[in-house]
Amino acid sequence: MYNNTLGNCAHFFRKRETMTTKDYQTRRPLRIFLSYFRPHRGLFLLDISCAFLIAVIDLAFPLISRTAMYHWLPEKQFSIFFTVMALVVAAFVLRAGLYFIVGYWGHTFGILVEADIRRDLFAHMQDLGFDFYDKNRTGQLMSRLTTDLFELTELAHHGPEDLFISLVTIVGALAVMFSIQWRLALVVCCIIPVFLLVVLYRRRQMSQASRAAKQKTGAINAEIESGLSGVRTTKAFANEARTTRTASSSGASCHSGRNHSCRRWAPSYPPQKA
Repeated sequence: MYNNTLGNCAHFFRKRETMTTKDYQTRRPLRIFLSYFRPHRGLFLLDISCAFLIAVIDLAFPLISRTAMYHWLPEKQFSIFFTVMALVVAAFVLRAGLYFIVGYWGHTFGILVEADIRRDLFAHMQDLGFDFYDKNRTGQLMSRLTTDLFELTELAHHGPEDLFISLVTIVGALAVMFSIQWRLALVVCCIIPVFLLVVLYRRRQMSQASRAAKQKTGAINAEIESGLSGVRTTKAFANEARTTRTASSSGASCHSGRNHSCRRWAPSYPPQKA
């Protein structure tokens, strides 16, 4: 099974052309990012389709519950009630299977996108001149190719999926509310733009804090890379204490940057969950 997975990955890799240095310089970042979806669009469509079905099942359950409490049970239509409840149980079993597909194949899609981006970035870095490497330390570049790309993997998988589920859920919930009580639905419609503005405002602050945290993470990776690559020289001159202090200082700076990022992120959590 492992060999089959590797073979499928290799098949996916051969389906697209490598991004060139000119492409990185002329294309917009979003266009570059979305171009990596194309070779794996089958998995992407599978992920989105399962997410859509999950959202539909979640929307149908409150509506079915309301109909059962206000119509089927008071009118003693037990045959309809138990038949629909059996279908609800089957729908939730299907929902569990859909979540498995989203969790496994969705993350597989993100991993394939990450591998494609890392391959093209490495090829791009080989085309860069020596002045680039004079200005950027090896540890920082390794951080760009590892830690930062992992977050792109999560974005490739969860970003479109969460956005699509949220859109379907909001539109579906508003449609149901308008069919039940349009005045209450209008109140919700007035509140949604306020929450949207708050989230967009906090997103800008979170982006700045996240960028600063990534820079500090790259700095500590650079210090660790420098310390490990020069460990023989450090031991030869008994300079372990100084190297440890430098690494500890970089670690403290990274910790403060991550803590600042969490402080920026925490106020954005309640509006998103509301």
